[in-house]
Amino acid sequence: MISKELKIKKMKIFQKMILKNQFIFFLSLLIFLPPIESKSLGRTYAPEEGTFDRRKRIVIQPKCRLVKETIVPDDVVCEYQSQKRGEKNKEIFLGSPGNVCQKEITCPKK
Repeated sequence: MISKELKIKKMKIFQKMILKNQFIFFLSLLIFLPPIESKSLGRTYAPEEGTFDRRKRIVIQPKCRLVKETIVPDDVVCEYQSQKRGEKNKEIFLGSPGNVCQKEITCPKK
């Protein structure tokens, strides 16, 4: 009789251990597996159309320095030298005799 009671007690303890192990296994699955839903519920980054976006890539444009200012009748011609070596000097026509050339500008592309 005692051996049957011991066997029953051991079986109950064994079943409790199995349930405990299963519980720990499923709990660890819930913790360590990535979320099943692919769509996030948090904030998403979508800037409004036409607004300034700091995350965009910054394009550094070369500066041009004033080399010569020529006053032609009814016009002012500014000649600028680029920071990049090997580029030709750029001439900009201001269009009115009252204008003055700036000392430094961002280089025009063409």
